Amino acid sequence: MKQKTNYPLCSRWIALALGLLSGFLPGCANLEAVREFAKTSAATADYQQIVTDYVGSPARQKLYQPARFASTLDEITRARTAQQARLEGAQTVLVQYMSALGDLAADDLPAVDAELEGLSGALTDAKFIGEGDRAISTETATAAGTIAKVLLRAAADHWRQRQIRTIVEQTDASLQTVVKGLQTIVLKDFSLSLDQDSVAVEKYFGKIKAAAGTLSDPDAVQSLARVVEVDHMARIRARRVKLQTYAQVLDQIGKGHAELRRNVGQLKGKALSQRMKLYAQDLRKLYKAFAELQS
Repeated sequence: MKQKTNYPLCSRWIALALGLLSGFLPGCANLEAVREFAKTSAATADYQQIVTDYVGSPARQKLYQPARFASTLDEITRARTAQQARLEGAQTVLVQYMSALGDLAADDLPAVDAELEGLSGALTDAKFIGEGDRAISTETATAAGTIAKVLLRAAADHWRQRQIRTIVEQTDASLQTVVKGLQTIVLKDFSLSLDQDSVAVEKYFGKIKAAAGTLSDPDAVQSLARVVEVDHMARIRARRVKLQTYAQVLDQIGKGHAELRRNVGQLKGKALSQRMKLYAQDLRKLYKAFAELQS
């Protein structure tokens, strides 16, 4: 007699087996909120224009300063140009790390640029970044180099989602150092440079307006000088807003990653997912602010 097969019961057992099996398969966890936070962080942190503005500040000041200051300003330009590669390198490592973290959250292989290997050595061997007692320390450069080394290993060993806990644990301390170091130079060195730009512009146009009194039509000259001065000062204010916005970006990235580190054993948790979505939302607002400043 042919045995009767209980198909509904069989189907339930198959479904149960597949459900249990999925819990052990790599790439099965839904870490969409982590991926969203990481990828949004990478896109928003990728803003090297602030470094370019900082390096170019002495050259802009030469337009307003007496000729006797030219050699001093040229020397400052050379010093900042020497720092530029390492400043941008630290930014690049941060961007690539957050992007790779997003890849791992999606169970993709981490995408790492070829330049990262060179950056790793250059940052680790850096002697200084910044100027004088406002410098970002070698600790910050070394931390960026450490993150780069972890990324290179992740790419070489084909890490996937199951290694996301490992990469978060191994990089968080270094990431916090990099974030705080970049914040320091943005809010101190870069901001001070804009203060110097403002003073140079005010002095330059102040002299023009004062000298206008000796001309046949002083009102016309003073009016024109005021219009041009207002335009130049508006550009400086826009650069300052960019610095403040970027500092907020760094703050959100640091806090979000610290949240991941504290909850690294519960990455699939609903509460963490909601918090990660909020960090991503705040970062998107900051990204939009950058776009509006550029328009």
